[in-house]
Amino acid sequence: MDATPSAPGTRVAGRSQYPLYAVLTAHGISLAGNSMTYLAVPWFVLETTGSATQTGIAAAASFLPILLSMTFGGVLVDRIGYRRASVIADLFGAAMVALIPLLHIAGMLTFPTLLALVFLGAAFDVPGNAAREALLPALAQRSGMSIERASSVLEVVERGARMAGAPLAGVLIALIGPVNVLLVDAGTFVLAALIVAVSGAPRSKPAATRESYLAGLLQGFTFLWRDRLLRSIALLLAVTNMLDVAYVSVVLPVYGDEVLSGAGAVGLLIGTSAVAGVAGGIAFGAVAHRLPRRLLFTVVFMLVGLPRCLVLAAEPALPLIFIVVAATGFCAGMINPILRTAQYHRIPENMRARGLGAISAAAFAMVPLGPIVGGGLISYAGLTGTLLIFACVYAVATFSLVPFKVWREIDATPSGSRTDPQEKQ
Repeated sequence: MDATPSAPGTRVAGRSQYPLYAVLTAHGISLAGNSMTYLAVPWFVLETTGSATQTGIAAAASFLPILLSMTFGGVLVDRIGYRRASVIADLFGAAMVALIPLLHIAGMLTFPTLLALVFLGAAFDVPGNAAREALLPALAQRSGMSIERASSVLEVVERGARMAGAPLAGVLIALIGPVNVLLVDAGTFVLAALIVAVSGAPRSKPAATRESYLAGLLQGFTFLWRDRLLRSIALLLAVTNMLDVAYVSVVLPVYGDEVLSGAGAVGLLIGTSAVAGVAGGIAFGAVAHRLPRRLLFTVVFMLVGLPRCLVLAAEPALPLIFIVVAATGFCAGMINPILRTAQYHRIPENMRARGLGAISAAAFAMVPLGPIVGGGLISYAGLTGTLLIFACVYAVATFSLVPFKVWREIDATPSGSRTDPQEKQ
């Protein structure tokens, strides 16, 4: 797809870091805009309709297209080209978001129209994100940065953008109101599109193929299924992502109500974990990427879900809970860069968006079950029992990394890709 196919991390002449950091900046702006949308749209609906039911439906319309676009969008991104797909996705998202306040001001916005706009805008978010992620290996290669370090920078950008987007939206809603915030939000997508357009990222031509859309779609999932490591990663993430969503959306609120001092403490715990995750991503890029990936992945994965659930089940003093949550968040910040590195090394360049999309779709397939599982277990086994059950599942998932030989392949690296030229200077 991209202009100069090569193994991720390979050294090239004429290094330039500008395209890499330009695309990462655009990625962060676009993700921050997404976070603003997720808060601004429900707030807009609540303020203009006063209906909690319609507010909930509008919020659901923001999330429902995500899994669909993970599944079906990768083929289009591979065929359109990564840079072009990123620009189109952000401009389309900007148009959908901007039409909400503009039609409202004109007195032409009905609730079904709003849902359609929200759905269509969200449907283009994931393909745009996938396009920028698919550009990363070529941009890292051009900049002289190893794919491990580039993946860690991407992780820090993503965590930081999502962490900043919602609070920024909250402040702006208080200052200028949700209608104006949606216009600002649309502007973030336009800005992201312009940055990518002038970034100097490789121009990729639409893939010349005679295969049908369905054949291209199946090719991505077939590749995932036949690659033992990628299949194992997707299965592991499907289970643990479901538990993580249950933990954040159900277990923590109940824990805050029954054990802690309320929602304020829960919010601080979530914020602490988020900040620690950014620190973990930075640590991986600065130092930890030099360690064997399988060993590091096993250790940090072991220190995320299992200790957190055991400590919360013991109901210790709040300072100890904060320490454990910070430590587990720090370790969690290293997981995605390790897994992304393995994915970039194994997915062919001409189907990178399809491959990444197939993995994401599989990894998030069980996420909608998370709140249901969490709520059901709390009703059946109680809060402490649920935390112990979660701990057992995390333990099984963690210790599966040790005996199975497939996880040794996480250290496999194409020739030349583990060396970061910057580290030799």
